[in-house]
Amino acid sequence: MAQQFPNLSRIDLNQLLALQAILEERHITRAAARASLSQPAMSRVLSRLRAALGDELLVRSGVGYERTPRGDRLLQELEILLPRLNTVIGGNDFDPSTSQQRFRVTGTDYAAGVIVSGTVRLCRKLAPGVRVEVIGWTEDSYHYVEMGRCDVALGVGSVPTPPKGLKVEVLYQEHFVCLMSADCKFKGKRFSLDEYLCRSHAVVATAEGRQTMIDRPLADLGQARNVALQSPYFMATALNIVGTDLIFTVPMRVALALSKLANFRQILPPQEIADFPYTMIWHPRLGGDSGHVWFRDQIRAAVK
Repeated sequence: MAQQFPNLSRIDLNQLLALQAILEERHITRAAARASLSQPAMSRVLSRLRAALGDELLVRSGVGYERTPRGDRLLQELEILLPRLNTVIGGNDFDPSTSQQRFRVTGTDYAAGVIVSGTVRLCRKLAPGVRVEVIGWTEDSYHYVEMGRCDVALGVGSVPTPPKGLKVEVLYQEHFVCLMSADCKFKGKRFSLDEYLCRSHAVVATAEGRQTMIDRPLADLGQARNVALQSPYFMATALNIVGTDLIFTVPMRVALALSKLANFRQILPPQEIADFPYTMIWHPRLGGDSGHVWFRDQIRAAVK
């Protein structure tokens, strides 16, 4: 067996767990506490890992440590390898009340505030040891799901289109609403397209400086909004429109949450801005895993 896998003889499973803690924490004392080791013991483990792997793994940078390129690659691989090893060794039984499993979700600010927040509340009641990690949405988010770096992606319909082979489930249909300062002078309940376009807008940029589900149908009509404020954050943008004439177009579930921050006026957008499906995406390899099945069920329950 050693001849078949010669590199495995240089390291054991406990060292892999310590390696993950070291690379994630980038701090010897915190990694030691996480691995239930003393600080000197963790320092000795790091020395052995450096020797076994032929790399410094962590190097000093200012007042702390930074991972080396090899350390970055090892951490990415460990994030995939260790959960799989745990399932292989422990079987596929999942007990929420005792589990300490980590579930990784990638999504936008909207997903984190609207969907993940409700999911976390359910998890805290049913599985207090479970850890939920949110990874910000990037153009690589679906690739993260393919590679096992994320367990679930929460996205808008098929924009962008998920790679073939991933599982896609529509969680619900969402629609937009326009938030304006409570003292706005508009009298109607819905903007016409001309009324909408002649006003100035605040925008949360979710993809290439645009809100795709709003700006794409407008672009198809040869139109574009007059953007006076652009921000990556829903909450900050909402607070920034108070006392202004700006329109902030957001999904209804976001509007409900933001309306708790200030007294906003809600107006329907032009009919050209349609409803859209919000989806949950995962890799088929997680389809039958009892822990991941349970976690996806919590997401479904949170959005109902």
